[in-house]
Amino acid sequence: MRRFASALCALTACAVATAGDPLPTGLRLMDVVSGLTQPLGVRHAGDARLFVIQQNGQIRIVSNGVLQATPFLNINAASGGTAPALGFSSGGERGLLGLAFDPDYASNGRFFIYFTDGAGDTVVARYQRSAADANLADPSSGQVVLRIDQDFSNHNGGDLHFGLDGMLYIGLGDGGSGNDPCNRAQTLNPADLVGASSGGNGSDCPADPAFLNSGGDPDSRALLGKMLRIDVSTGGTGNERCGAGGSQTGYGIPADNPYATADGVCDEVYASGLRNPYRFSVDRQTGDLWIGDVGQGAREEVDLLPVGSGGLNFGWRCREGFIATPGITCTAPPAFTDPVYDYPRTVGRSITGGFRYRGPETSWQGAYVFADFVDGRYFVADPASTGLGYAEWRQGGNPSGFGEDSSGRLYAADYGGCLREVTREVLLRAGFEARACP
Repeated sequence: MRRFASALCALTACAVATAGDPLPTGLRLMDVVSGLTQPLGVRHAGDARLFVIQQNGQIRIVSNGVLQATPFLNINAASGGTAPALGFSSGGERGLLGLAFDPDYASNGRFFIYFTDGAGDTVVARYQRSAADANLADPSSGQVVLRIDQDFSNHNGGDLHFGLDGMLYIGLGDGGSGNDPCNRAQTLNPADLVGASSGGNGSDCPADPAFLNSGGDPDSRALLGKMLRIDVSTGGTGNERCGAGGSQTGYGIPADNPYATADGVCDEVYASGLRNPYRFSVDRQTGDLWIGDVGQGAREEVDLLPVGSGGLNFGWRCREGFIATPGITCTAPPAFTDPVYDYPRTVGRSITGGFRYRGPETSWQGAYVFADFVDGRYFVADPASTGLGYAEWRQGGNPSGFGEDSSGRLYAADYGGCLREVTREVLLRAGFEARACP
């Protein structure tokens, strides 16, 4: 592993772990269930159940190691579900992309999903657990919290998590195409949005009339390429919100958000300069955000957003990983925050952000596990070491997302239909002995 880490970092700008900084060894994947369809990650609701996000519009429950036949929620009418009022679309980088349970879910039954609507735009919606069955959601309870106009079909981000502060964090891609032609990731003030009247690349970047006619806010495009932070326990506060239309009562703005004052910047923005933060996580011990940002053509990167450090700019489209983006010239760019890790496209081509391990196994506490979707590589890092080194420990499949259970055990979803636990335990536990995945 050291040889791999040293050779890999020789090709990148990452720091190499020294001989005294141990990286976890002996990690492996233990089958939990198969038979899933396009799984993108796993979440928990405070109990022993696992909730698997499927891109096709379904949330599946795994209980006691068994995949339940009936989905917890299905928003895909084509598979017998109840589509939201704005519709649902999937395929490519669209679909049901994120799930987060309210910190008070046990008492209020609320959860939030991130999906692509029928027009290809982003929706964050609030749903309610069924009053009659804890394994079912109420499909008629969906309420739009936030809508965002998407320029193109790709780079939709899609992950969302509650922080230790109780706020909802939402990762948004730059709107798509290549090299962020609309400059969304670096546009903070809606007044500076590139649109149809700007000429050049701007001719491809108008607001969608259908989105506007259905109550969408054209300023929502200034949220693309950002990490958002909103308060879904309140509504109606914040003077420059860009993600909701109409009466804008779906959420409030935390007072300590970096742009929560009257400065022309959308109040929801917490960090900027992201290309496609497809999967990120919240460290359940520290509250830090670990963001896997998918690269363009040169680097894949992991960004660290420490708790309380809103306002960081991670550099896209001016920067890709630790380097200047090939072919892009940025005049007088602002101060950028470098990633903590990156790797070249010769190693992988689409990063899947992971989690720091905070489960019951003591031997690898705090290790950060992430992967590459295209090349099937799994990586492990030790953020607590004096050098930021990382290494590959497995290759195979298409790792599409990670997640934790209520005790902090770590799981990996494979897009081919499997859910596995990431572990170092030698002895298999009851309920996990049978091989579930091919």
